[in-house]
Amino acid sequence: MTIDLSTLADTAAETVEELTDDQREQLKKMGEEAGITEEPGTLAETAFLVVVTPDGQVLAEANLNTKLRTRRPANLDDFQRAGHVLVDDAIAIKTASITGQQMMQMTAAMVEQQRTQALVSSLKL
Repeated sequence: MTIDLSTLADTAAETVEELTDDQREQLKKMGEEAGITEEPGTLAETAFLVVVTPDGQVLAEANLNTKLRTRRPANLDDFQRAGHVLVDDAIAIKTASITGQQMMQMTAAMVEQQRTQALVSSLKL
């Protein structure tokens, strides 16, 4: 099938956003016929890398463009071990956060109790 490119050539658009609706449709058809999807890759809500360093540390990296040099492909043991480490670390971070919040609440309660005690003492009741 031959596609008439004159529709696309009618404009000197520098970006796809400047194309007319007809031109966008023609460009979409051309891409579909060429086997090009609109956006390559897997649609995801978020993504991160899990890296096992040569010394065995497990790291989670939010930057997917991080350059890596791997010694070997990952295997099921790597997935399991790294997954357990990530879950354990997440639990530890959450526990530390909750503990910190509780300590702050206890400190605030102790300060309030000391203020109340000082007020009671000053009133000599």
